[in-house]
Amino acid sequence: MGLAASQARFLGLTARKSNVEYQVQQINQQRVALSNEVMGLYGKYNDLEVPTPPVVTDYMKTTYTIDSTLEKYQIENFTKITSGEYEGYYDVSLTWDEEIAKAYTYSAKDSVITTKKGDDGYSYLHFQLGLDSYLYDENDLENSTITKITGDYEKYQGLNTIMKNQGLTDGTFYMFMKNGTAYYTSQNDLESTEYETVDGKETYYGTYTFDYQGAQKKTNTATAKAALTQENSGRLSTIQIINSEDLPELVDKVYSITTSSVEDSTLYDEAMNNYEYKKMLYEKEVEKLNAKTKKLQEEDRALELQINQLDTEQKALDTEMESVTKVIEDTIDKVFKTFSS
Repeated sequence: MGLAASQARFLGLTARKSNVEYQVQQINQQRVALSNEVMGLYGKYNDLEVPTPPVVTDYMKTTYTIDSTLEKYQIENFTKITSGEYEGYYDVSLTWDEEIAKAYTYSAKDSVITTKKGDDGYSYLHFQLGLDSYLYDENDLENSTITKITGDYEKYQGLNTIMKNQGLTDGTFYMFMKNGTAYYTSQNDLESTEYETVDGKETYYGTYTFDYQGAQKKTNTATAKAALTQENSGRLSTIQIINSEDLPELVDKVYSITTSSVEDSTLYDEAMNNYEYKKMLYEKEVEKLNAKTKKLQEEDRALELQINQLDTEQKALDTEMESVTKVIEDTIDKVFKTFSS
């Protein structure tokens, strides 16, 4: 390669190297911009307010219960009367819960009911209800766990309530006990069941329904004019009912008041719903920031790969430039040696 050609090659390599260095500078600037964006996202992370669940103790309310032997009357609210006949007394609202007996049904899935008729109703009954087994055998009453009932209905837990619910005044019933609750089925219900004949006995497979008595709460309300006394802390201590059309049996009696703190479930549920909503928004925002961060990191890795490729190219250019420089130097040496001789 001649001197002119070598110099032209060297200038070309120098231009390529300058271009590579310029590309590296441009890519580094892009990476700096990406880094600034990532830092901005981290700043948004730090600015996010992490929602905290409500604490039950922050949602307690004071309740006042009248120490009466009749019912557990609770004072819901009280307002001082400022004029009229009862000036200086209080308008008081009272509530109390009353348990009302009610008939319920129990559907026993995967039941196997085996029966055998006798001269007077069923002589044999076997209820296989899941893992529980109950037996009535008129020839082995001592070991029977099913009781046959033909009268004295009031003696049996909840049976009167069930009969009233069904519009019955008499009949034959079969009862078994489970976890302290009495469950009943009537002879009419058993007779109307569709059975299969197995080994001389009638057998039913499926879901069989029994009856039992449960309790249903009913909340009652009443109003009264009353005198109230308070402790130094401001809590109520005694109440004297002056007038009440709803509760005349309490009039002119003085009762002490029991104070307690209970969870205000309405306010707590509202706070919990608000927390769940904020939590959903927070998680959604975090997910969005994570997606943006991941995308920026992928772009940065792609730019880093480009820099590595340019770095490899630059090293190859340096090697080639060193080679061309050596050729130029050798050519110059030969030229000067020619002229000096």
